[in-house]
Amino acid sequence: MLTIFGDYWSHVDEPMPSGALVRALTDLDMKEGAARAALARMARIGLLAVERAGRRTTHQLTARAQEIVDEESAWLESFGRIQYEWDGLWSVLAFSIPESQRATRHLSRSRLRWLGYAPLYDGVWISPLDSAERAMAQLQEIGVDRVTSMRARLDTSLPGGPQSAWDLAAIGDEYREFAAAAPAPGSSGAAALSARSRLMLAWQEFRTIDVGLPAELLPEEWPQRSTRRLFVERYDALGPAAEERMRAHIAEISDGLSGLVTRRRLAG
Repeated sequence: MLTIFGDYWSHVDEPMPSGALVRALTDLDMKEGAARAALARMARIGLLAVERAGRRTTHQLTARAQEIVDEESAWLESFGRIQYEWDGLWSVLAFSIPESQRATRHLSRSRLRWLGYAPLYDGVWISPLDSAERAMAQLQEIGVDRVTSMRARLDTSLPGGPQSAWDLAAIGDEYREFAAAAPAPGSSGAAALSARSRLMLAWQEFRTIDVGLPAELLPEEWPQRSTRRLFVERYDALGPAAEERMRAHIAEISDGLSGLVTRRRLAG
């Protein structure tokens, strides 16, 4: 849902007709009932704001959801394209969560992976990104009250060094599988909207798979950049047909709003 807003309704002041959202989701093989249930669920958790005027219902991103979409957009622009200069320091988080608090343990791991961390040992997570303060704040936010964070150089007896916290061979395979499955251009209508959305969602999976380790820590011929170029090429090629499909969904409900449809474009 957030991907549809980010790709086709970016920073549009008018809310999107709910029927158009449902039609777009059915293009992705979601049943209409499930699509409407998803809209209701996202409204309940504060990601979508609902407006009703007579028989027409519209949805719009809340401020919280817009922050998520904007953050993801910034990641999409930089990941695999911009290499940052690494200062040689690692962000390290050491924390303890009782076994009885399994939900908190699961949530903490999800949050840390989203922020680019991986476990060096149980209870010790690392990232080359300068994000220790932010990560510590997020752990405390979900109730982890025993946390220590630092930014430091690391020496370890682990074979392969600290970067062995990530399975680089498996990540490389993920890139190759992504490239092999990327749809060829030429689709139209529902097929174009579906293919483009699925391609975007598959690329977004790399946010939790590949933290974007500094080049000096990676194997030679690391496939991240070449795969990004392929992704952008295929994603942009599907853009005009997917945009046309989204405009048609909007026009079925309100022809005047169809001109507000946007199309995300990415740099290679």
